Amino acid sequence: MKKYLFLVLLFLFGALTNSQNNDSLPSLGDASSGSISLSGEYDLGRLWLSLFRSSAKEYTDPITKSYVKDFIYRISETSEVRDRRYEFIILDDPSINAFAAPGGIIGINTGMFLKTQTEGQFASVMCHELAHLSQRHYARSQQNSSPLTNALILLGSVATAVVTANPQAILIAPALIQQLATNYTRENEREADRIGFRNLVNAGFDPKSQSQMFQILQKTQGNINEEYSYLFTHPIPKERITDARIRETKTDDQRIYRNSLEFYLVKARVEVSNSKNLNSLKSFFLTNLKNENKNIYLSKKYGLSLVLKEQKNYQESFKIAEELLKENPSNLIFQTNIIEIHLAEGNSLEAISLGEKLLEIHSDNFSISYFLAKAYVLNGSPEKAEEILINLSKENPKDPSVWYELAEAQGLAGNIIGLHRSRAEYFILTGRYDSAIYQLREGLKLSKNFFEVRESIISKLEQVYKTKRSLKDLT
Repeated sequence: MKKYLFLVLLFLFGALTNSQNNDSLPSLGDASSGSISLSGEYDLGRLWLSLFRSSAKEYTDPITKSYVKDFIYRISETSEVRDRRYEFIILDDPSINAFAAPGGIIGINTGMFLKTQTEGQFASVMCHELAHLSQRHYARSQQNSSPLTNALILLGSVATAVVTANPQAILIAPALIQQLATNYTRENEREADRIGFRNLVNAGFDPKSQSQMFQILQKTQGNINEEYSYLFTHPIPKERITDARIRETKTDDQRIYRNSLEFYLVKARVEVSNSKNLNSLKSFFLTNLKNENKNIYLSKKYGLSLVLKEQKNYQESFKIAEELLKENPSNLIFQTNIIEIHLAEGNSLEAISLGEKLLEIHSDNFSISYFLAKAYVLNGSPEKAEEILINLSKENPKDPSVWYELAEAQGLAGNIIGLHRSRAEYFILTGRYDSAIYQLREGLKLSKNFFEVRESIISKLEQVYKTKRSLKDLT
C-alpha cells in the first residue's frame, strides 16, 4: 500500500508543475474551457485503476463479481448515466466503503455486504455512486486549474479516501489538503442523494433504504474508525437523513420491493470468506435456519454448506447443497455450489461432468466457466481449461484474475508464448509495467516464426512504453 500512496503523491505533485506539457497523456478536452472530455475521464480512470490495483487486495470470487456486475448494469437502466463502459473492482476489506471514479470506475469493499441487511440498502449506496458519475461531479469540480491537474487531484482524492482513514496524514502540499480531504462539495452530495434516491425508487427498491443506510453510518459518527471508512468521503449530516425521510414519504407505498435471494447468498459467501471463527459463524447460521424470511433462511442454509466445505466436512456440506438445489433447482449459485464442493474434495470428474452440463445450458456464464476451468486443471487437462479461459478473456478483457488463471493454464499446457502474453496482460491491468515489458520481451523471443503473434506483441510493447512515458512526464 505504501508503494501505491507514493505513486498517488507523485501523480499529484507532478500534475501541479507539468500538466501543461504532457503530449503523451490522454486528451482531456479544452483547457481554456476548464472541462474534461468523457474520453479523457475514461482513459484517466483506467490508468488510475491499474495503479490502484498494483497494491489493492482484490476479492476475486467469481460469483460475487458476477452479482456486482449484473446488479450495476441493472440499476443503470433507471439511472441517468449515459456512458456505461464500467470497470469494477471489489476490495477484500471489511470496512463499509464504495466509490466511483471518473470514466465509470466503480469500487466496493466486501464490507458493503457485511454491514447491509437488505439489497435496498446496498442499492442506495450504488445509486448514490452512479449519480456522481451521471452528474460528472469530478469534472464539474474544476475551477481555475488545468483539466489535467484537477483530474489527477480528484482521482487522487478517491484513492486516498479508499486506502486510508486519514487522508491529510500523507499530504506533502498544504494547498491540496482541502481538495483531498473531501471528494465532493456538500451540494454534490445532496444532488447525488436526490438523483440516487430517484434511481433507487425507479429500480424498484424500498424508498426507506436510503435513510436506513444513513442511519447505519450515523451511528458510527461519534466513534469513527476504519471499519466505516465510507464516512470519510461521504459525510452524513443530520439534514441528509431528514431529507431522505421527506423524500420517502412522498413516494407511493408499495408492499413488495426488490430484495433478491442472490444478494443474501453473496452476503453469506462474504461472511464465510471474512470469518475468523468458522465455528461461531456456523452457530450463527444454524440459529437462523428457522427464520420466517425465506431469503434469509435459504442464505443461512447456503452459508452453512459453505462453512462445512471450508471445514472439510464434505459429506454434510454436499447433503445441504443438494437440499437447497431441490428447493430451488434453477438457482445457478446453488448449482455451482455442488461444483465447488467437488473441487474442494478433489473430485475433478464429478465437477467436470456437472460443469459441462451447466455450460451447455448457460453458455459463457462467468462463474460456471471459471469453476469448470479449475476442474479441468485439477483433472490434468489444462488445454481444455485454456480454451475456456481464452473465451472468458475475450468477454472480460479488463479482469486481471481471468488473465492470471489463463496464464497458469497455458503454462501447464506448454503454451509458453501464450503464458508470457497473458502474464503481461495481468501485469498491465495491475499497474506493473516493467514486469509486463519483461513478459512481452520473453514472448517476443519465442515468436520469430509467428508473424501475427510477433506483430501483436510489438504493438502491445509500444502501448506499455507509451503509458510509462506518460507516468514519467507526470513525475
